[in-house]
Amino acid sequence: MEIRGLTKADYDYIISVLDQWWGGPAGRRADPMFFYEFGEHALVAELDGELIGFLLGVMLPGPSATGYVHLVGIHPDHRRRKVGKKLYAQFTERCRAAGMKRIKSLASAGHEGPVRFHQSMGFESTEVPDYAGPGRSRVVFVKEL
Repeated sequence: MEIRGLTKADYDYIISVLDQWWGGPAGRRADPMFFYEFGEHALVAELDGELIGFLLGVMLPGPSATGYVHLVGIHPDHRRRKVGKKLYAQFTERCRAAGMKRIKSLASAGHEGPVRFHQSMGFESTEVPDYAGPGRSRVVFVKEL
């Protein structure tokens, strides 16, 4: 498996399969700014020429010095094969090299899969009521680097 940077062709493919991979509407979460404005931080996992996963993230320099993982998707046939962990590991190394102090990510409250996944990689998790507005709690994951 190769982890590499996102291309325009990759982004177009991701948009075409994202709802299927997520099992529902998710395409709007992959805003084109993650290619056009923040593309240097986005990663894809490729196996035998097939895109099997992606990570859309950004790095926020300055006092916060935080890498933020916005969206991760793994092809359903390749889940539980450490694709997500390898994408996170590469993003983490890039964050360290860029001087980031921490990595953050979010998940909707009530979903245990993302909590277990992030905790297995050393992230601390905190549920924050109304994080995304009234009645929209989120779990905030933070890993200090």
